[in-house]
Amino acid sequence: MTTMPMCWGEMAYFDSGNSGQPLLFLHGTGCDALDWRAVVEGIPDEQRCIALDFRGHGQSTVPTQAFSLSDLADDVLSLIDGLRLQELVITGHSLGGMVAMEVARRSSSVVGLVLLEGWTSLSSAGSAFDPGRFYGSLSKTAIAQIQQKAKKTRSRFRPEVWHDFWGSVKNFDAYAYLEHARIRIYEVFGGMGRNDLTQEKLRIPPNPNIRWIWVPNAGHYLPHECPVKVAEVCVRCLVPN
Repeated sequence: MTTMPMCWGEMAYFDSGNSGQPLLFLHGTGCDALDWRAVVEGIPDEQRCIALDFRGHGQSTVPTQAFSLSDLADDVLSLIDGLRLQELVITGHSLGGMVAMEVARRSSSVVGLVLLEGWTSLSSAGSAFDPGRFYGSLSKTAIAQIQQKAKKTRSRFRPEVWHDFWGSVKNFDAYAYLEHARIRIYEVFGGMGRNDLTQEKLRIPPNPNIRWIWVPNAGHYLPHECPVKVAEVCVRCLVPN
């Protein structure tokens, strides 16, 4: 892992490969860049793949001052500028997908998004699926590892800092952005727990640039449950149709 100095500390990231449109990976809450390992392994070796650790996650510094989802987007934009990335595709899982949309809204360098259960908003996402699908078909061991990492990550933050951050996540709404987006976007969801109201509650506006992908027998943790499928979608997003 390499680090980039930021006003709040050091941001850790890895950068591999040296050709093609860069693929930038943004993890979910409580995860980190290493959770993309299995996905990256499914992508051609020469393809440039970059993944960062959000503030307080993985090997990045734990912030002591209040921050918001918008600040995470600022961090990503700083990395894009620092690495001089152009025409990149961002793949984001959950929180990472939300941050990815905010980055794409503010940067013309982003030409594609792969949103792995990257919620338009949290207000209705929690009731969009039937209960019991969150960890999909992951083993008890894998679930325990995810839970332990998430618990450890959250424990690093002062309660008031986390409270303010999570408030900004709950207030996030990307409907207007998605409605008018002119880049290619893949909305990817696990098919477990899907019901007749799911698609409506996910609040994804009609837009010819948005394509839905449903992954059968999968829950929320798509990078862990089906990394080969995720890698396939990422590569597909690199090629304009």
